[in-house]
Amino acid sequence: MRRSAHPEKLVTPAWPHETTSLAGVPTRARRRAPRWGLLALIGLPALGLGELGAHAYFSRRAPGFDAWREVKAPLAAMKQPGDLVVVAPAWADPAARRALGDELMPLRDAARPDESRYAAAVEISVLGERAGELAGFREEERQEHGGFVLRRIVNPSPARVVYDFVDHIAPSSADVRVTDPPAACRWNPRARVAAGGLGGHPTFPAERFECPGGPFFNVGVTVIADEEFRPRRCIWSHPPRDGEIVTRFRDVPLGSVIRGHAGMYWIIEREQQGAPVTLSVRVDGEAVGEATHVDGDGWAAFEFPLGAHAGAAKAEVEFAVTSADYTHRHYCFEADTR
Repeated sequence: MRRSAHPEKLVTPAWPHETTSLAGVPTRARRRAPRWGLLALIGLPALGLGELGAHAYFSRRAPGFDAWREVKAPLAAMKQPGDLVVVAPAWADPAARRALGDELMPLRDAARPDESRYAAAVEISVLGERAGELAGFREEERQEHGGFVLRRIVNPSPARVVYDFVDHIAPSSADVRVTDPPAACRWNPRARVAAGGLGGHPTFPAERFECPGGPFFNVGVTVIADEEFRPRRCIWSHPPRDGEIVTRFRDVPLGSVIRGHAGMYWIIEREQQGAPVTLSVRVDGEAVGEATHVDGDGWAAFEFPLGAHAGAAKAEVEFAVTSADYTHRHYCFEADTR
């Protein structure tokens, strides 16, 4: 310590370029104290809000692909034969099917026409979501596994399907023809599989009836994407340039109605520029109903009472498809009798 020119005043070493107050505290340090206090006052609540935000983010974050495997064993234990498996929200369905496989989520169920025929379902819920299509089902059992909730829910009034036409596209029970000019469509059990890709036609399966006019004129089971881009399993039946394309089923046991849905691959239909397509249903040669599909209808339902034909043990049922302009009419329908 050195003496100043005034003996009564000591000069205390300070930070460079700082002055020292009479209290012995550097002036800059005194200025810093309130600043650090202010930062602490602001920072602690901000940290808390950050933790809260992180918690909210991770609690609403969808499970990764591998996480879905956690529910495979408990799902298999809860699911009973014939139960439908539904994922909520619906956009998580592909991740679930990738992890759970065809045994628990077969294509027939994943691309179902609707839920009316199922006596029960197991809902896999994430992020607190519920499947709106199962709103009328009654919860019977519930389990939680990590971020997943499994619910087995029962349909209070399932429909009894007597015969599903989509399941019987084969020469043992059906045949196909075009009417103008009249020609039979040949069954090919080993056809070349053809997929149109994004914006193209649905996949043409290896087993299908092939009609004159080119590859688009075939009848077989495929899957289209509806207006919500949900898969729908159905009978591809592109109308011909002239006349009808007719799919006939033999020895069909009948219920009281023929019920079904029809639509087109949504990427084609949403342009709303195509001609209407008409589906005519005939039982033993008698017309029982007609449904006309207009672009924009989406996956649309139809139902025709069978009147005097109801309950018949064996009947011949025809589905005839026609359009005034066959261009880009990627028509597909499903039907059953119940």
